[in-house]
Amino acid sequence: MANYGKQLKHATNQMNRALDNYARQYGVTGVQMSILDYLGSHEHVLQHDIETEFGIQRSTMTVTLQRMEKAGLIYRQESATDARQKTVNMSAKAREIKGLATSYIDQQQHAMETRFSPAELQVFEEVLQYFTDLNGRES
Repeated sequence: MANYGKQLKHATNQMNRALDNYARQYGVTGVQMSILDYLGSHEHVLQHDIETEFGIQRSTMTVTLQRMEKAGLIYRQESATDARQKTVNMSAKAREIKGLATSYIDQQQHAMETRFSPAELQVFEEVLQYFTDLNGRES
């Protein structure tokens, strides 16, 4: 019988490795590229929003954002709605990379939608959600 956790872990590792390889040519990591894609699709993003979206711990996210800031990809400014928080914003340099990230992610999505029927993809989503719920959500 298949070990579903092992297969899921292997698929995740492969997906992350492929994104890292793609991102490397633009001087960023796969995680940074994913964050830029997220920033480009949302307004008034706080660090906590990114942590929640990607299931990344606060300390790890802080280091990641500091590196992105140092590389000139993002800048942070005081939130208009809460002075205790800062919004995370993309630089002009990052906007170019964001387009490449979105294109890559869209190609991956298209490959899945081409290979599998909507019904199969629905079952896939249900299985992933069940597995996530079974193992508890990161918060």
